[in-house]
Amino acid sequence: MFFLDGTTKTGKVLEIGPEQIILRADYEKTEFPRSTILLIEFADGSFEKINTPEKNVIASPDKKENFHYKQQEKEFYNYNRVSLNSLALCNADIAAFYERLLHSKKIGLGVMGAYNFNLYVNSSNAFLAILNNAKKNYDLGAYINFYSGRTDKRTYLYFGAMVKYTSFSYSSLKEDSTKVGNVVSVNISYTPAKGSQLATIFTVGTHSDITKNFFIKTIFGLGAFKLRGDYKSQFNMIVNQNNTNNQGQNNKPLTYNTLPKFYFGINIGFKL
Repeated sequence: MFFLDGTTKTGKVLEIGPEQIILRADYEKTEFPRSTILLIEFADGSFEKINTPEKNVIASPDKKENFHYKQQEKEFYNYNRVSLNSLALCNADIAAFYERLLHSKKIGLGVMGAYNFNLYVNSSNAFLAILNNAKKNYDLGAYINFYSGRTDKRTYLYFGAMVKYTSFSYSSLKEDSTKVGNVVSVNISYTPAKGSQLATIFTVGTHSDITKNFFIKTIFGLGAFKLRGDYKSQFNMIVNQNNTNNQGQNNKPLTYNTLPKFYFGINIGFKL
């Protein structure tokens, strides 16, 4: 009898049952669970296959034993993973991820992309919604994940980092004042403008295998991005429009150069 762990037993097979197989060796009867046995070789040279191994098992001669089976470390493992962020649908984002797990199974490299179908930015993107007629367009990102635990478990933790680029459009507000005599008139105009965020986000999450090929992955990210160009000017101008005290007087102007960036995801994926 050849077992799935690479060991062998020689004797006479007395019974092949649905749950166990009984072998008599050295005048002793021993029951072995059927789930642990690879195959049985009979004296006439015929074979009966009992189970299919998850790993390749090859025979090799050994001086101490007539036969000795060793397992190769070459596993049938899926290193490519694709997934969609189901939580992003709440923000009208179609967000797709692709990750390639290296052969060490400790590091994963990936890219992501998302397209937004909203006509206007909603409250989940507060730092964009503050702008006039803001619309989020798309996201592009690259990331690295570190799997510190055992990836053969059903659920395991990981941590990593992501660089995420967000493109959006808005209406840039401009005010021009003119004075004629003692009368001051203010002209307000809106012009189409484009902006972007380039954020660095540190992530942590879990990977849970549902079946051999399907999985669920959670992502929790916290990072920051710098305000630049007209986006910075517009953001600070709008913030200071409502920056008054209890007496209705303007407080000291606020200037934001960096803002926090959050990311949450519940990815449903497939291993290729």
